[in-house]
Amino acid sequence: MMNMMNRQTKSSTKWLKIGALIPIGALLIFVFSEKVLADSTDGPDRSMAGLSENLPENRSPAMAAYLDKYGKYQLTAYENFIFKNRTIEELQALFGVYQEFDLLYLNLTIEERLMVKRPEFPYVRLEKDGVEYYKKLNELNAEERKKIGC
Repeated sequence: MMNMMNRQTKSSTKWLKIGALIPIGALLIFVFSEKVLADSTDGPDRSMAGLSENLPENRSPAMAAYLDKYGKYQLTAYENFIFKNRTIEELQALFGVYQEFDLLYLNLTIEERLMVKRPEFPYVRLEKDGVEYYKKLNELNAEERKKIGC
């Protein structure tokens, strides 16, 4: 009699475990399928390229302006990023473009923001002795990292 109850408990526990794994498996498939879709397209920002094709044709003027300028900004900001040393004037101009572009992002509705990627500025803006300068994140020393809270 005890052996029979033990089998039923093991059987129901097995089905509970399987039932709990199904939603987790579905979630993993969903997360990784979006990553594969983003990685499978070509271009400077592959995730944006995959998403822009799925956007509705009747998009708002704010979304149209954002998408029009997104690729241009990304190409300018990351152009020859590893080898190119930009002047302070070039970086200040690029930061101004970034701020304008970030305002375009903020003009989007919440639903539209979920469909696109927020712009990023690839440099850290620092100030020392009243002089403003920019550095790539991977080039910061310990003192600069501490200053910005990294």
